[in-house]
Amino acid sequence: MELVPYSDEHLALTKALECDPEMMRELGGPVDPADIPSIHRRRVESVANGEWWFVIVPEPSSPPAGTIGIWESSFREPPIHEIGWMVLPRFQGRGIASEALSIILSRARSDARFSRLHAFPGVTNVPSNALCRRAGFVHIEECDVRFRDRLLRVNHWELDVSEQGAPAD
Repeated sequence: MELVPYSDEHLALTKALECDPEMMRELGGPVDPADIPSIHRRRVESVANGEWWFVIVPEPSSPPAGTIGIWESSFREPPIHEIGWMVLPRFQGRGIASEALSIILSRARSDARFSRLHAFPGVTNVPSNALCRRAGFVHIEECDVRFRDRLLRVNHWELDVSEQGAPAD
């Protein structure tokens, strides 16, 4: 598996992920296709500014399976580093999100700017909540967050990725 920096060539992937009603069920519903170019541009610019947006490529010759990223966000005491992922339906259930999460967490543990990562999967998103649990995130609370002008009920998970919080080798 490879995590490739998100770039201009990934516009179609963003559209496939964000406009799919099933993919976006936990995030308040699909995005209006007219909004995709601005979402895409923000991601490309965020990578240029040092944030982590990656495309998940399961095998060298395979098409992208989804995205995973870590970005600066606000939640009660800004700023925090939030992590999130999306995997296309045809790639789900194969451990791809789990492997991508493992790779990005390993990288985050070796980057001094990250100490704690926060994830906010929907309370009914069983696979993402299970992934947080398996990756060692601690469940903090169930709460409401605003995402793209929509109020979502989520589980707040947190993971210490600082040197003192990293697992022993």
